[in-house]
Amino acid sequence: MMKPQTKSAKARARLRAFVLDRVAPQQLAFDWYRYSVTSPFLVSGPAKFLNIGTGGGLETLALLRRGNRVTTLDIAPDVVARTRDRVERNGFGDRHVGLMGHVLDVELDERFDGILMCEVLEHIKDDFRTIERLSNWLVPGGRLVMTTPTASHGQLHGDKITTVEDGGHVRVGYDGPELDAMFADAGLVTLRRVYLGHRLARGHLWCDRHLRARSSTRWMAVPLSLMSRPWMPWLDAWQGRPLCQLSLAVKRHR
Repeated sequence: MMKPQTKSAKARARLRAFVLDRVAPQQLAFDWYRYSVTSPFLVSGPAKFLNIGTGGGLETLALLRRGNRVTTLDIAPDVVARTRDRVERNGFGDRHVGLMGHVLDVELDERFDGILMCEVLEHIKDDFRTIERLSNWLVPGGRLVMTTPTASHGQLHGDKITTVEDGGHVRVGYDGPELDAMFADAGLVTLRRVYLGHRLARGHLWCDRHLRARSSTRWMAVPLSLMSRPWMPWLDAWQGRPLCQLSLAVKRHR
């Protein structure tokens, strides 16, 4: 028989959840900023959302905290586990369904009011069939919120393109008109596009990654990332060579 948690144990659990899920020191400053730009495009519930490629569940939490029911889909077992743990320790397990698999292999019977997919499409070789599948999973009028690297400037120094789906990028990214054409062919209408990751912001992302990649400098990365978060919108205001784009599209009523 499990013993009830003591007050100190509950306090430690709450502190752990706050640090890992609210502060999220593991999150790069640019990724944190991208989530903040994406957030206004997420509707509040009750609505049914599909979150593809969770990155560990911070986006999923944002959807759940808005009162939505969320189904998550990720191909990596460790990411699926982290997402489930994050959802459950924040008390949202009853409104979450976690699935593992490739977006083109998983069959879903239900339809969703919204789909959130950030930095995923560039990892999938058959991108148009993926967009078609996303459209089929949306109810008429449902929204797709997607971020992708830009085709012209979506690589940082050291990034490489792979020819197989091994977790890396199979293409640099997309230009807006290319995405719009694929959306239209799949029954989606583009409503909004926001470019982000301009000159200074992309430089900060490179620096953040570089520091975290080396054991000798990793200790510097977290405080730099945390202190930089409030300044990312100002850094990104310095225009030039956007790294990625946010696209908002809706499914046409037939």
